[in-house]
Amino acid sequence: MTMFHQPFPSPRSSAAVDPGGRAAEPADRRATARPSTVLLIGKVSDGASDSACLVLNLSEHGLMARLSFTPAVGDVVEIELRGLPRCVAHVRWINGMKAGLQFAQRQNIDPVFSLMSEDGLVARAPRFAVDMDAVVRLGGRQFPARIVNLSPGGVRLEADVPVEPGQTGQIMLSAQHICLFGTVRWAEGNAFGMHFSTPLPLGNLRDCLEG
Repeated sequence: MTMFHQPFPSPRSSAAVDPGGRAAEPADRRATARPSTVLLIGKVSDGASDSACLVLNLSEHGLMARLSFTPAVGDVVEIELRGLPRCVAHVRWINGMKAGLQFAQRQNIDPVFSLMSEDGLVARAPRFAVDMDAVVRLGGRQFPARIVNLSPGGVRLEADVPVEPGQTGQIMLSAQHICLFGTVRWAEGNAFGMHFSTPLPLGNLRDCLEG
């Protein structure tokens, strides 16, 4: 099923379409970029707020994602995910909580499938700015902390208690009934970062963003 060629087809369409609007012949189809199946958490902005989405498939022309809000066909949003910088996209179709987004400009998606970024660092999922209370347990101590940003892979916290890289422990979010396990990766002043033992599921991330 080809979803992201011009013009943007509906989720029921199975025919490949070229930019001119005609059905693609077999040779054309081979030469046209096909969407790749992915399961990545992304960040989508409607201009008023950021929310998490689950990207289901992706091509250089657009993507299909499960959203946590219902946009209207024709809406303009900004989308970001690991390996894909923030870019503008147009909502082309909606089917329940799924939507097809067409990029305003063709995107290079090769970095999405790489674990390393161009600067040689580990590619990271988008981060969400938050302001949340948490209780942290590290090295036999329990203390309050503030979460200032969050991603599926980790969290940045602030606390008045010194911590050390390499310590393992728990982050408890009582308001969201969530307990996270992770390792301190860095510490600087009253801020420190923890990497989760397992990625934060989309549902838990959405609960954190919705407060």
